Amino acid sequence: MENRQATKGVRTGGRSARVRQAILDAAFAELTEGGYAALSVEAVAARAGVNKTTVYRRWATLDDLLVDALTTWSLEALQVPTTGDIETDLLALGRELAEVLNGGVGRQVVAMILTAGLRSAELSEATRRYFDHQTQRAIPTVERAVERGQLPAECDADALLATFRAPLFYRMVTTGDPIDEELIIRATRVALTAARAGLLARRDAG
Repeated sequence: MENRQATKGVRTGGRSARVRQAILDAAFAELTEGGYAALSVEAVAARAGVNKTTVYRRWATLDDLLVDALTTWSLEALQVPTTGDIETDLLALGRELAEVLNGGVGRQVVAMILTAGLRSAELSEATRRYFDHQTQRAIPTVERAVERGQLPAECDADALLATFRAPLFYRMVTTGDPIDEELIIRATRVALTAARAGLLARRDAG
């Protein structure tokens, strides 16, 4: 669906909210069209129809703006499933990731994120905050599974989510092949098997 490949545009609300969203949309569009190397506050401001000082009033650096734009995009593109079962939750999350990341925009975003550390320390820190945010969104899904008795009480939600996502991103980086159903199922089973065997326990557990 197209709305999973780009931000949805200006929302209703006050002028400040509309300006903020216009800038975020412009930043995302500039990133996906020209890549990180060509990204600039001047280009974002011109596309958004604002002065660059308007951008700097809201974001101290270009990388701060970029991580905000990526976070806003992923909130729309990636929903956190709540099916009532951790296995079907992870399968659904994997399919959401596949739908987004297999497309052109998703691939460009992932390439930028995964090479952030090679570009600048500031961008590396910004993308770390981005992944932290994504993990925080999904942690309640794991916590509810613990409450239902589907995972051990000492399960580390961060570790489980990292174990699940790693094969999906690894494929994109190494072969560039699409994330398919077989890989999603395998990643789900590996993560859950490791968690239930106690291999993904919190360090302070026990």
